[in-house]
Amino acid sequence: MTAIFEEIRRLEAARKKGWISASEYAVAKGRLLETVEDATVLPPFQAAPQRRAVSSDAPGPWGLMLIGLLGAGVLTFIAGQVIGDLSIAFTLVASVFAAIVIAAFRRLEG
Repeated sequence: MTAIFEEIRRLEAARKKGWISASEYAVAKGRLLETVEDATVLPPFQAAPQRRAVSSDAPGPWGLMLIGLLGAGVLTFIAGQVIGDLSIAFTLVASVFAAIVIAAFRRLEG
């Protein structure tokens, strides 16, 4: 295998120096790789993108859950006052929040 890599390096050096054209290089490299059984040519290595830093100002997962529960409670109380029935208001608010959670999960998937 090392001999094949050396030959590919020689071909690439000849192409860079202008001794052979790019098409001649491709043909010679293709013929060389055909002689090897199950040769795999990997794409060039690319570094993984850097991860974004998380702002410490944003609430954590427990904070977001608490904000959501308080919001649901307030909306249930307001809807209960408007509709006149707290159980119907709770059902309505729970359905809306379930739809929001499902939409968020679908957005995460795709």
